[in-house]
Amino acid sequence: MPPFKSIEMMRGGTGGVYIVTAMFTHSYSDKAERLRASCEKFGLRYEFHLVDTVHRSISAQGTDDPAFTKPNLIRTVLSAHHCPVLYIDADCEIVDRPTLIEDLVRSKYDFAIYNLMADECTDRYYPFHFGDEKSSRYYRFGGSFDWFAPDQLLLHGMVQFYRHSRPARALLERWQANIERFPKSPDDQCLDFTFNNLTRRTWLKWALRYYWLPKEYARVCWYIYAKPVINHPALPSPAADFTEIKDPSGRQHFYWTLATQKNSPPFPRGCIIDTQDEMICRLVDGQIVPVRPLDRQIWL
Repeated sequence: MPPFKSIEMMRGGTGGVYIVTAMFTHSYSDKAERLRASCEKFGLRYEFHLVDTVHRSISAQGTDDPAFTKPNLIRTVLSAHHCPVLYIDADCEIVDRPTLIEDLVRSKYDFAIYNLMADECTDRYYPFHFGDEKSSRYYRFGGSFDWFAPDQLLLHGMVQFYRHSRPARALLERWQANIERFPKSPDDQCLDFTFNNLTRRTWLKWALRYYWLPKEYARVCWYIYAKPVINHPALPSPAADFTEIKDPSGRQHFYWTLATQKNSPPFPRGCIIDTQDEMICRLVDGQIVPVRPLDRQIWL
């Protein structure tokens, strides 16, 4: 893997059984500062790297230089500190103590990430602006991923855990190789491709101990029914200018024939959520009509 090159590092915290890392450009400095402050709040050790640019697998406007990838950053921090690494996107924030990560360290897992394919509830909710109401009082269903295949990976890569182990380093090396092989494809898809094509004849298939993080640890703001631990407070930017992986040998980044349908929504999908009065509502003749109280808490 190529040497990682950063302009400067933002470091803090002492001790702990793992280190938090992130990579950010100057335009993300305020977000990196917010993440740094959240690490300080919970007494977590951290090392953030300021870079001139990121690889195009992260941003389509990025560089072709393979040094500026997520796996290369994570491998660099693993090698420097010889302890588990918790990678977090710079525009995220830690809002509650991430005790599960310490459990993963003690249990000697090599790799952990949020996997859509292992989550039975992926309903997304977006603000619904009604009449002159411009606040985020009302929300309605905006989509979901209704497929289940927990032995495969379809990830949200904003939070990733790696142990300082041979299997974790091998996964990072293979991920990096696939980013370089498919340079116009997003890095999340390249990691899906890497994991989902580990065959039973590959030692890494047997050696890698992995764990699927709950959505609370990679919580996007559209999961309003999930209490955040590590939060992405803004809606993700639409993916653009990326290409699907086209492997000449016919391997896929995901095998749909191995998936089954799932459907366990937290609320009726045709309803409107009134977060102010904590009611499930419906739209009748252009009016929002309360139906029943919410039976679970909402986090905005």
